[in-house]
Amino acid sequence: MSDPYVVGDGRPDGVTVGASTTEKVSLYGVTPVVQGAALTAQLTTITPADAEGTPDYAIAALTSSTPYGFASAQEGITVLYVIKNLQTRLAEVEARLEALGVVAAN
Repeated sequence: MSDPYVVGDGRPDGVTVGASTTEKVSLYGVTPVVQGAALTAQLTTITPADAEGTPDYAIAALTSSTPYGFASAQEGITVLYVIKNLQTRLAEVEARLEALGVVAAN
Protein backbone atom coordinates (compact mmCIF):
# COMPACT_ATOMS: atom_id res chain seq x y z
CA MET A 1 0.00 0.00 0.00
CA SER A 2 1.23 3.50 -0.78
CA ASP A 3 1.61 6.17 1.88
CA PRO A 4 -2.03 7.13 2.68
CA TYR A 5 -3.01 10.30 4.52
CA VAL A 6 -3.74 9.40 8.16
CA VAL A 7 -6.50 11.30 10.00
CA GLY A 8 -6.94 11.48 13.75
CA ASP A 9 -6.36 14.58 15.84
CA GLY A 10 -8.07 13.50 19.07
CA ARG A 11 -10.87 16.06 18.85
CA PRO A 12 -13.97 15.11 20.88
CA ASP A 13 -16.37 15.99 18.02
CA GLY A 14 -14.87 13.37 15.74
CA VAL A 15 -13.57 13.49 12.20
CA THR A 16 -15.31 13.15 8.83
CA VAL A 17 -13.30 11.30 6.24
CA GLY A 18 -14.29 11.44 2.60
CA ALA A 19 -16.38 14.36 1.39
CA SER A 20 -18.07 12.35 -1.37
CA THR A 21 -19.01 8.73 -2.11
CA THR A 22 -16.30 8.56 -4.80
CA GLU A 23 -13.38 9.44 -2.52
CA LYS A 24 -11.42 6.40 -1.47
CA VAL A 25 -11.27 5.71 2.27
CA SER A 26 -9.88 2.87 4.36
CA LEU A 27 -9.91 1.83 7.99
CA TYR A 28 -7.28 -0.09 9.90
CA GLY A 29 -4.67 -0.11 7.17
CA VAL A 30 -6.57 -1.85 4.38
CA THR A 31 -6.50 -0.61 0.77
CA PRO A 32 -8.71 2.49 0.32
CA VAL A 33 -11.96 2.00 -1.64
CA VAL A 34 -14.95 4.12 -2.62
CA GLN A 35 -18.22 3.79 -0.66
CA GLY A 36 -19.81 0.38 -1.18
CA ALA A 37 -23.11 0.07 -3.01
CA ALA A 38 -26.35 -0.40 -1.10
CA LEU A 39 -26.88 -3.91 0.19
CA THR A 40 -29.54 -6.15 -1.35
CA ALA A 41 -32.99 -5.04 -0.27
CA GLN A 42 -34.40 -6.97 2.66
CA LEU A 43 -37.36 -9.26 2.04
CA THR A 44 -40.35 -9.21 4.33
CA THR A 45 -39.39 -10.34 7.83
CA ILE A 46 -40.72 -13.75 8.77
CA THR A 47 -43.55 -13.84 11.28
CA PRO A 48 -44.17 -17.43 12.42
CA ALA A 49 -47.90 -18.11 12.59
CA ASP A 50 -47.63 -20.74 15.34
CA ALA A 51 -45.41 -19.65 18.22
CA GLU A 52 -46.49 -22.34 20.65
CA GLY A 53 -44.14 -24.89 22.13
CA THR A 54 -40.61 -24.94 23.41
CA PRO A 55 -37.87 -24.26 20.86
CA ASP A 56 -36.13 -27.44 19.70
CA TYR A 57 -32.63 -26.44 18.62
CA ALA A 58 -31.60 -30.05 17.99
CA ILE A 59 -33.10 -30.20 14.51
CA ALA A 60 -33.47 -33.75 13.23
CA ALA A 61 -33.10 -34.71 9.59
CA LEU A 62 -35.98 -33.67 7.38
CA THR A 63 -38.65 -36.29 7.01
CA SER A 64 -38.55 -38.14 3.73
CA SER A 65 -42.28 -38.60 3.40
CA THR A 66 -44.28 -36.51 0.96
CA PRO A 67 -44.17 -33.62 1.52
CA TYR A 68 -40.78 -33.16 3.15
CA GLY A 69 -40.86 -31.54 6.56
CA PHE A 70 -39.52 -31.38 10.09
CA ALA A 71 -39.79 -34.15 12.66
CA SER A 72 -41.93 -31.90 14.85
CA ALA A 73 -43.76 -28.59 14.67
CA GLN A 74 -41.37 -27.21 17.32
CA GLU A 75 -38.41 -27.86 15.03
CA GLY A 76 -40.06 -26.01 12.16
CA ILE A 77 -41.01 -23.10 14.42
CA THR A 78 -37.47 -22.98 15.80
CA VAL A 79 -36.01 -22.70 12.30
CA LEU A 80 -38.39 -19.84 11.52
CA TYR A 81 -37.36 -18.00 14.70
CA VAL A 82 -33.68 -18.50 13.92
CA ILE A 83 -34.23 -17.06 10.44
CA LYS A 84 -36.19 -14.14 11.91
CA ASN A 85 -33.36 -13.49 14.41
CA LEU A 86 -30.80 -13.51 11.59
CA GLN A 87 -32.94 -11.05 9.60
CA THR A 88 -33.13 -8.72 12.59
CA ARG A 89 -29.42 -8.91 13.35
CA LEU A 90 -28.41 -8.36 9.72
CA ALA A 91 -30.73 -5.36 9.49
CA GLU A 92 -29.00 -3.92 12.57
CA VAL A 93 -25.57 -4.45 10.98
CA GLU A 94 -26.78 -2.85 7.74
CA ALA A 95 -28.15 0.17 9.63
CA ARG A 96 -24.84 0.67 11.42
CA LEU A 97 -22.83 0.36 8.20
CA GLU A 98 -25.15 2.89 6.54
CA ALA A 99 -24.86 5.25 9.51
CA LEU A 100 -21.07 5.15 9.18
CA GLY A 101 -21.32 5.63 5.42
CA VAL A 102 -19.53 2.35 4.75
CA VAL A 103 -22.34 1.31 2.38
CA ALA A 104 -24.98 3.40 0.65
CA ALA A 105 -28.49 3.39 2.13
CA ASN A 106 -31.30 1.44 0.47
